[in-house]
Amino acid sequence: MYKNLKEEFTSFNYFNDDKWKTELPNFTLETSERIVKKRKVSVVIANYNNGPYLSKMLDSLIYQTIGLEKLQILFVDDKSTDNSSEIILDYLEKYSSIEYYQFDENTGGAHGPRNLGLQYIRGEYVVILDADDWYGLTALENLSNLMDDSQDNFAVGGIVQVNDKNVSAKSKAYYMDGLQKNREIQDLPYEFYEFLGPQGIMLRTKLVLENNLHFVNQRVADDVTFFYQALRLSRTISQLPEKTTYLNRASDNESLSKNINESFMISWLRALAFINETIPNDRSKELFLARRLDWLVLDFGLRRNIGYKFGLSRLKNFKKMVGDYLPNLRFNPSNYFRAEARKIAWSDLMKNRLLHLYLFVNWHSHRESLKIQKKIDNLYYFVFPFMPKILINVKSFVKQVVKDDETVTFEIEFFSNESLNGFEFHAIDDPFDVILPFEIFEKNGNYLVKFDRKDLIKNKTLHVITNKYHDTIVEQKAIERKL
Repeated sequence: MYKNLKEEFTSFNYFNDDKWKTELPNFTLETSERIVKKRKVSVVIANYNNGPYLSKMLDSLIYQTIGLEKLQILFVDDKSTDNSSEIILDYLEKYSSIEYYQFDENTGGAHGPRNLGLQYIRGEYVVILDADDWYGLTALENLSNLMDDSQDNFAVGGIVQVNDKNVSAKSKAYYMDGLQKNREIQDLPYEFYEFLGPQGIMLRTKLVLENNLHFVNQRVADDVTFFYQALRLSRTISQLPEKTTYLNRASDNESLSKNINESFMISWLRALAFINETIPNDRSKELFLARRLDWLVLDFGLRRNIGYKFGLSRLKNFKKMVGDYLPNLRFNPSNYFRAEARKIAWSDLMKNRLLHLYLFVNWHSHRESLKIQKKIDNLYYFVFPFMPKILINVKSFVKQVVKDDETVTFEIEFFSNESLNGFEFHAIDDPFDVILPFEIFEKNGNYLVKFDRKDLIKNKTLHVITNKYHDTIVEQKAIERKL
């Protein structure tokens, strides 16, 4: 056990000294035959046993429109035991600009390889790429051009998340507001802090080096603290409306859930404690902490199917850890929570109503089809005797579809506690491929949404957009039947 938070922060390399450099293992280095010292963009890639994904990732770099000659590719391997070495060496022999660093021993997380890469970056800008993700081919050119123009130190672009079943947009607040330059971080919405991982972000190298930014020595929450510190130092950011990065979630989701355990929880709370203790109170800090606590309440207050067994003991420990790590929290984060169930869970935790929360979770975890839905004051709720009613964020139904030779009109019944921002058709394999209606009007309390018929093909889904950054698919089966 640690005597205090400062001692704990020191142990995990949170502070701005050089301890994070001296604790790294020895490494060997092999490079392409042609390496140019000055580059536009440095790409730091941390790898451990990602052999099946490396070719796709590397090809996305080799064929960037910015040109391989403007890239510095730092591939840092954490003592992989698969065929990663064979794959990277093959690319290294064929292409320029690749530097292959291999640790003599495994560091146990992406922080070690990333930190080694940061010590050797030479580009004007730097990006951190996970070895199983990949870039759109124009990503690095578009992001670096934007930063050239804006002179900001921090830029973000669109992210596409890919899993075994579908493709979806990620972190909509990165791009939904369109092209932005010199945007004050205090003006960023709550949804901006939903993710803040490496994907879709480019930094000015000078900012990283001059402030000794690095990844803390823990397996989770190392990247979010790194990028939030960079965001704070930047003060303003640029935003690109085009997609830049593909986030790979094609692995076994069940195994990912099992990794959400007690250690995961404590690592996150440690990271939030550091931000809370070291950064002045303002709107950005409040939104950042609230969004992460929003997510932690979901995982450890409401979810059952994770690697930390659900029960009263877990709820009790979660409450204790929140109190231990965030004793000086100066605001109520649940004021920002989007989901009613999370607000209830936070309230129960703070009031020590753990038995009530335990019973509430047992009911709330039932499938939606088993819950009683009730319409109250023009909104939909889940209701159950002796339990708080749960506001359903969005409910939308296709009442009918009217077609003629040129148009298709959908009559949609819509209920939400959020403001309606519009309706869109998205391509199933590319959420940035969007079709907008050319007319929306209200009739008898419903929305009539009219599209050009030639645009509507069967591999698209109809979405209702609420609060600008949220979207929900509208009854796809009903639409397919009626089309």
